[in-house]
Amino acid sequence: MSSNCEGPSCQTSKQSCDETSGCESSRCPCGTDCGGDPVGCAQAMWGASFFQAMKSAQVEILKAKIQKAWGAKMEKAADIVLEAMGAKFQVMLAEAQAKSDVRAKLHALYQEGRK
Repeated sequence: MSSNCEGPSCQTSKQSCDETSGCESSRCPCGTDCGGDPVGCAQAMWGASFFQAMKSAQVEILKAKIQKAWGAKMEKAADIVLEAMGAKFQVMLAEAQAKSDVRAKLHALYQEGRK
């Protein structure tokens, strides 16, 4: 599908609309500022929407099939990842606390010298 818009410059040569944004992008308001064909732009947007909806439907179908085929293993994998990331997060918190403690102690030390 194409419209009479050309990217950010909105010239008169034809451009294929992006599947995710169509022609409604603020860079190229088809049918108004760029002098484009509003029917052609609408057609391009419907085409882009069709492919976006097709992809969404495919994702939903695959999600269900993946869950059915590998769901139990994926649940176990999620548990493993959650446990490992939880441990890593705890280490990060401990490191952050240690840095904060050093900073506070240095601050107190330097404040003593001023007294």
